[in-house]
Amino acid sequence: MALVLPREEEVENMFSRILSSEESCERLMETFYDHLCDDKREMDADPQHFAEVLLNAYKNGDVSALLLELCNRSMFDLLKEAYLIPRRFHGKSGANPVLLTDAEGNLLPNKSDKVTRHEYKKFHEIYEAHHVAPRSKLYLADGYHLVRYYTTGMQICEKQEDKERGILILYALPDTKKLHLTEAQAYDIIWSTFQDIQKEAFSAIVFYGQDTGLKSGKSFDELGVLLPIHQFESNMLHHMRAIDGLVLSCREEMIKLAGSNSLDLTSE
Repeated sequence: MALVLPREEEVENMFSRILSSEESCERLMETFYDHLCDDKREMDADPQHFAEVLLNAYKNGDVSALLLELCNRSMFDLLKEAYLIPRRFHGKSGANPVLLTDAEGNLLPNKSDKVTRHEYKKFHEIYEAHHVAPRSKLYLADGYHLVRYYTTGMQICEKQEDKERGILILYALPDTKKLHLTEAQAYDIIWSTFQDIQKEAFSAIVFYGQDTGLKSGKSFDELGVLLPIHQFESNMLHHMRAIDGLVLSCREEMIKLAGSNSLDLTSE
């Protein structure tokens, strides 16, 4: 019987790090039990479907399929929600995050009615005041939890939840696919930087995309950090400068691994 969800190799690779950290284990446990509490628990309206999911998960040893039925989260989703791994970056035109401005700081034509005057004023102030690092850009953006859930039968759909509007710093990183690294191995490289960003600004939302960028015919990875406006409004620049330093140190280590020609830092 086929797996309901693709095997999530990223989860298996990250668990050795999670298990070595008491704080990480606590975050995962709290997130899981939070979704099973009476306030958030969602019961399947179809008992037969519930039984089919349990049987299928049992036969396959498919923990993610079981979790999806119990708490509307796969194991990968739980790790992202517990701030234990970055969310997947879907590219500049992707579903998460959704960009509201272009690279020059102008509101996108189809997004102008979705942004308040205060939000755009705050973004533009930061855009003008922050000196961006080489090969990085600032955007106003909406970040989401992308939550998967069962529909009829064993079909799975995806929906956006818990929108956070903020300023996204998007950094170019060397292309890990050219190093023949899987997405799980790429996540492993940026793990320490991701944790350091969380210590600097816990409620920042971090995204990572393998091979999502393209410039002058060359592909590259991207790391994005979204700072929600309502949480970081008074000290946004301070956190942005600190995050710049963390990501640039990570980029330098990746360039040492990938070679000096892996990322053109002068490209605009």
